[in-house]
Amino acid sequence: MHYWKALAFLRSRLILNQVTQLSLDELTQALGCTRRNAQLIIKKLEKEGWIEWQAGIGRGNLPRIKLIKSLHKVLQDQADVLISENKLDQALLLIEETQRDAFLVSYIERYQSKEEGENPNQDILQIPFYRGTHCLDPVYVARRTESHITSYLYSNLLRFDSIKNTYEGDLAIDWNRDGNTWFFTLRKGLKFHDASPLKAQDVKAHFDRLKAAEHQNSQLFSCIKKVEVRDPLRLVFHMQSLSGHLPALLTNTPAGITKEVTDDEKTNIIGSGSFVLTEQNNWLTRLTAFEQYHGLRPWVDGIEIWNIGDKAKEFKLHCDLVHPHQLVEIEENQRPEFEQKVQWEKGCEYVLINANRNRCLGGEESRILLQSLLKALGVPKDILKNKGELVSFATGMLSIPQAPPYSLPKLQEETAKQVAKALREKIFLNHNAGDESRRETASQADSRLQILTYPLPQHIAMAQYYCEQLNNLGLVCDYKVEEFPIFSLNETQRKADIIISGEVFSEALMDVSWVGWFKGCSALEACFTSAQRRWRDHQLEQVFQQENEAARSALFNKMETELVEKGIYLPLFHVQQQLNQADTLNPMELLANGWIDFNTVTFKGR
Repeated sequence: MHYWKALAFLRSRLILNQVTQLSLDELTQALGCTRRNAQLIIKKLEKEGWIEWQAGIGRGNLPRIKLIKSLHKVLQDQADVLISENKLDQALLLIEETQRDAFLVSYIERYQSKEEGENPNQDILQIPFYRGTHCLDPVYVARRTESHITSYLYSNLLRFDSIKNTYEGDLAIDWNRDGNTWFFTLRKGLKFHDASPLKAQDVKAHFDRLKAAEHQNSQLFSCIKKVEVRDPLRLVFHMQSLSGHLPALLTNTPAGITKEVTDDEKTNIIGSGSFVLTEQNNWLTRLTAFEQYHGLRPWVDGIEIWNIGDKAKEFKLHCDLVHPHQLVEIEENQRPEFEQKVQWEKGCEYVLINANRNRCLGGEESRILLQSLLKALGVPKDILKNKGELVSFATGMLSIPQAPPYSLPKLQEETAKQVAKALREKIFLNHNAGDESRRETASQADSRLQILTYPLPQHIAMAQYYCEQLNNLGLVCDYKVEEFPIFSLNETQRKADIIISGEVFSEALMDVSWVGWFKGCSALEACFTSAQRRWRDHQLEQVFQQENEAARSALFNKMETELVEKGIYLPLFHVQQQLNQADTLNPMELLANGWIDFNTVTFKGR
């Protein structure tokens, strides 16, 4: 592939029949190979008549190169060959960067025609999406879409049946509790996707890896003291806290059992779920039904999630599921028939205030002032129109969205000015307190408020709005939008004073959702002080002393209210989930995360 990458690099770097200076180091870096290999490639290209190459003569003189034949056709032909071999990632490397999106859209449209597909008799669920998928290792999953996908790639010891309102065995066939100890027996004949047997030692290895991971998900499982293997089919969980919460915890995404397989210095994560991950790149995530799955085989043979990014306007749909913002940008006459499914998601979008970065915000009084100021600012007027998704004012994770017509808090200008004045004085006093040396080292950057969020339309709109309003009120402010996984890193979040994020709760397992937020939310963890973490852990212990679900729910709500009172957290709004199902599918209900169940989806007869 280095040879073809060299041709693609030279096409973009050189002008036909014009001599150009080019260092060997630049070529080596572009190809990602050794200098020796780069020299061999140059000799081959020169021999084939693509280039003329003259080594640099004298100190400081770079080699001179001339492109003597157009490379467009040969690269296009090779891209087509790679496409025919299903090597989309490599093919796109040969397409000029400015043409890649158009090439991808054209390819997807051809590929998605079921009559022209490689396997016309297979039933493939096709989904265009606005971004590529991130890490699908359940230990490091951070977003709802990735969490949904991984739930089909990796099996858990237990699963929750929301209809029966009870736990059922998945990999486990039997389990029981004795105080702080849980005993599990695995099913016989379990297989990983590579056909290797799945045994108790594999389960232990997964939880050891999960607990050792430098990721917020590991905090959810800190209640597990150790996992002990009794024999190939039996294991024991020894708990150090929250023992009653273990069954719910074992249904959570990071508890999907994995196996690490190292091949040619590359580590692959293998699962045993109903689907196998057969391809994942920037443009396509492909899942294929696992024929040796221990449960009921899905009806569809595969799932393809295509990243079409901002090219939705040029994309003629041949898909089965479409998110609303993609339909908004597509001409009516280009759309197939879709049935729109809508529901208000449990959970909300919210603001967190970091007590750790800015000295002033370490005090509760200052955080409450900032929180009051953000309340007074309301939300931007156009947020209701953003990408076709409706939002409704939230007072908490589980508050009930209002009935239409929808309205959101508006700017309270006078209140905002008064609160901003008080906050400016607080910041000024804080930076001028103490001895002379402290005043001299108090940096301007410390008083500048930093807003952080990730690329969702409403989040970006809120970050821009807050930044503009705070600057207008004399509070110097910047904002930053970071992609996952950069957004979720502690080193990123600890540099922010205001974090705009969101959480989606499961309707079936509220305990998992609440604990997942209080202990598994990296942004919340970054904003907590040590004292607040101790408070959180103590409160969760109190919650799980309650056998009654209603009593636990009341205590979770009380914890959420206390976060508001401590000036850490401010609910913003609920989002109405929308998913458009083509008439190729039999009707499906939306899950709490806004997706559908890949295991039970079926196509209508053709």
